[in-house]
Amino acid sequence: MTHRLLIGIGNPERGDDGAGREVARRLAVQCEGEIETLECSGEATSLMDAWAGASDVVLVDACRGAGPRGSVHRFGPDDALRLARLRHASTHSMGVAAAIGLARALGSLPERLLIYAIEAGATGEGCGLSPEVDRGVQDVVDRVMQDSRCQPGDAHSPKGRASEVTP
Repeated sequence: MTHRLLIGIGNPERGDDGAGREVARRLAVQCEGEIETLECSGEATSLMDAWAGASDVVLVDACRGAGPRGSVHRFGPDDALRLARLRHASTHSMGVAAAIGLARALGSLPERLLIYAIEAGATGEGCGLSPEVDRGVQDVVDRVMQDSRCQPGDAHSPKGRASEVTP
């Protein structure tokens, strides 16, 4: 059986930078038991530790410089150079690209790796997601659910929670 894992990256205390983690939180509720969800700051070795043993991994992070606020961009592991050129919305800037490069060199890259980057706007402390990024978050949630053939659960159920990975 395929171990499917979604890792939401970012800082939810910094506005749109929390987009990846919000995707993980929504999927933890809507696809409880069908997709394992984790939240991570985005540091390269933490990402590699988080996906260890998983054969099917989806990473979601906020970015800047790829399009209008809230737009969704999809990358594969072979797009690591393009991904590295994006300005990320927080301090983990090179974490995703570095994790991919290091995992490839060590032979520990997941069999299937998909990266969604959601274009951020405001990343100030204490502000929530902008409406555009919130729509981008829901777009990614819908895409992952469709790709995973996940049946939506009760979106208001308190049962599902994304676990947090600490560096």
